[in-house]
Amino acid sequence: MHKVIKIDKCTATNFIDLINLETGTKDHVFDNSSTVNIKYENFEFMQEDKIYDCKISLFGEFKKRKTKNTTEVIVIDPNVAIGKVRFIEVRIGSNIYYISAADAIGFELKEKMNYDFTRKDLIQVNNIIHGDCLNPIYLYC
Repeated sequence: MHKVIKIDKCTATNFIDLINLETGTKDHVFDNSSTVNIKYENFEFMQEDKIYDCKISLFGEFKKRKTKNTTEVIVIDPNVAIGKVRFIEVRIGSNIYYISAADAIGFELKEKMNYDFTRKDLIQVNNIIHGDCLNPIYLYC
């Protein structure tokens, strides 16, 4: 469960600061759910100081070698479906994140892998799934 600390609303997107209530980790996440086709629900209902069950994806790429920019991720489940998109469930420390399975093309999945990410994206809040994960032309599948 995550508590919303702050929401920075932009014209069409939001940046949301969350704190994981189980681990104490703070995540600064990107939310562009309101820019997706209007037939999908979005995360506009989120409010500061409220608690939600959130799934966060990492936006980046796997690297064959550890560098100063990579983070070691532990693969928990290589085949998790969120909507119509396949993700790899990973752990960083005590926190769970999701990586698009498409990012692993050309890599042999191992228990520990190096991942270089530049952003964290909100992909599910409670039972609402981001429209990009429901749309069959999702760019990362």
